[in-house]
Amino acid sequence: MQDKKDANEKRIEVTLATDRSQINGGLDSANGEQIRKGRISALFGRLSRGRSSMALADQVLISGSNFATNIVLVRGLGLSEYGKYSIAYLFLLYANALQMSFVASPMLSIAPLMSGKEKRQFVDGMLTVQLLASLLAFVVFAIAGATSRLFTTFFSLPSIFAFACCVGTFQLQDWLRRYYFLYHKGKLAIASDFISYFVQLLLLLVLWRVGQLTLLRTFLVMCITSVAGFLMGPLTDRLRPEIVHLRETWARCKSLSRDLLIANQVRWFGVQGVLLIGTGIVGAAAAGGLRATLSLAGPVNLVLTSIENVVPIRIAEELKKTGTQGAYSFTRRAIVGGTALFGLLIVPIGIFGRPILRFLYGPAMVAFYVPMLLQLASIVVQIASNLWVYFYRGVRDTRALLRGNALSAIASVATVYLFGHLWQAPGIVLSSLFGLASAVVYFIVHWMRHREELLLRYPPDSSSHADFGAATSARGYTEIDLVPDGRAE
Repeated sequence: MQDKKDANEKRIEVTLATDRSQINGGLDSANGEQIRKGRISALFGRLSRGRSSMALADQVLISGSNFATNIVLVRGLGLSEYGKYSIAYLFLLYANALQMSFVASPMLSIAPLMSGKEKRQFVDGMLTVQLLASLLAFVVFAIAGATSRLFTTFFSLPSIFAFACCVGTFQLQDWLRRYYFLYHKGKLAIASDFISYFVQLLLLLVLWRVGQLTLLRTFLVMCITSVAGFLMGPLTDRLRPEIVHLRETWARCKSLSRDLLIANQVRWFGVQGVLLIGTGIVGAAAAGGLRATLSLAGPVNLVLTSIENVVPIRIAEELKKTGTQGAYSFTRRAIVGGTALFGLLIVPIGIFGRPILRFLYGPAMVAFYVPMLLQLASIVVQIASNLWVYFYRGVRDTRALLRGNALSAIASVATVYLFGHLWQAPGIVLSSLFGLASAVVYFIVHWMRHREELLLRYPPDSSSHADFGAATSARGYTEIDLVPDGRAE
């Protein structure tokens, strides 16, 4: 009897233990499922409410408007006049690169380290710098353009002065959109870009349909809409330039401005400068055709520009958690995955390229099918190049950045004359592609040769990451990618 009683008690204990484990397991499973759902909800919440979603929406607006604007201008101006517009737009991008070096990038890098009154005074000082830079840009472009009239009649004198105004006002509106993102006001940035880009598109479309679209009126419309977009700043945030803070502001950012100026000039010369040189070889009409075909890669460029807000931050996180090796592994995966993904995205464009060119731009543009394919291939190579740039910038290896960009520029410029004369418009694109590929090869070789040195710079799970903060404080700035560069479209 006692044995049966003991056996019954053991069975009861086992049953109770089993029930408790099942209940606990069920609770753990329910809690785990709830936690997973909570994490997913939080992730989607951050994506929908954060600056990244606003920046992506803003870039969609800019890219879509630029794409449609190019179609209107090609059809309304014709290839020859559109070629002149394309050349002028290259100079506008050059001015924008200078503005990024001297004003926008230092503001976005230094201002987030400040708070309260100090931050506001610095931003007001940067507005003063921007106004002076825009005024200087107007004067320089007006004098240079007027002087060029002594040697060529390529641009009319009214178009030169209208374009000079356009350059200055363009940079003002660009500064304001970055200011809005700096202060987490993405909706206002979208509103400003809506005026500057979408309203501009509507005005150009009306001029085209009534038969009044000219190069001069195009520049005037760009100038007017840029001014209108910039005037939102004084109305919404009471922005005012502060002369008294100008000297202190410039003292804070001049060293960073100098470093970025060198890097941006080399990069611009290797990419946009080649097209300027190629224009002298193939003519303005061919240059306009090249720019028009490049706009077909708008969706790819959109994503490529948007990842500038994600990849550098992710690399910084990997450096803190797993060191240089982890950051390199992430970069390598991003290069392989990004290249494969974007390669698949451009396949349909390549297959249906001729009908698309004929439908959007007219029969004359079908001749630029091969240059279009080469430009799409250049974008794929540029993905790898940009990701390497983010990696080396993350580990603060400026030597690799300078040498890689310099090699790219030298390779492009050294081959553009030969390739341009051999293959005309496809040769111009091929020289740019060769330059980008040269930079990628250099970045890979640099990693192989200096791998051990870079691994020691950021070892995994080490307190030496504090050196990063100390170095940042000593220099007075750190690079922070906040908004996409919509002007590089």
